[in-house]
Amino acid sequence: MKTAVLSFVGSIVLFSTVATVAASAQSWPAGITPVRGVVTSVSGDVLALSSQTGPVKIHLGSSLKVYKRTPSDLAKVNSESFVGVTSVKQPDGSERATNINIFPEELRGIGEGSYLMDPNPARSASSSRMTNGTVAGPASRMTNGTVSTRSGAATLSVQYSGGMQTISVPRDVSVTALTPTTDKLKPGENVFVLAKTLQDGSFSTTSIVLIGP
Repeated sequence: MKTAVLSFVGSIVLFSTVATVAASAQSWPAGITPVRGVVTSVSGDVLALSSQTGPVKIHLGSSLKVYKRTPSDLAKVNSESFVGVTSVKQPDGSERATNINIFPEELRGIGEGSYLMDPNPARSASSSRMTNGTVAGPASRMTNGTVSTRSGAATLSVQYSGGMQTISVPRDVSVTALTPTTDKLKPGENVFVLAKTLQDGSFSTTSIVLIGP
């Protein structure tokens, strides 16, 4: 379970080590800054977080949507799905999926691209790779895409801005989906927030993802 959670976090935060990531680092919607932290309180329409860079307060919009991870399966990965795949390089140079995350349509485009989750060149050979993109046709290496079978081996193909990749998919790969929830935000929960920066420098949001306790 811990590995699945880390893979899920990676698909939306990638290899960021700070709570607030520059919007230019990934393909985020225009005007959106991703913020990650632990809920310390929810008072009215204000969410307070404890992050690696200090306390953060975020105003909650009236159309707020909260998403959580729910179990899913490969049958839900179909043409045009937007997914995030964590993979590990194999001895033959191919990529093997360890986790697949399916995003809802309203979160399409988050973190689009293919990245090493540990950018340290000394450890890159054993690093996990994260690829966020749109399901395409069969291809090869860590990716997001359509599941197909070739000579008994399942593969996943994905297309993203600037390229396309494919990856082998084991039968027991973990698959999760982000789905809306009516669960209330609680202190101690880890969250990922798509925050909009207001003119006064404060944050507001209408989309929050529950990462876990």
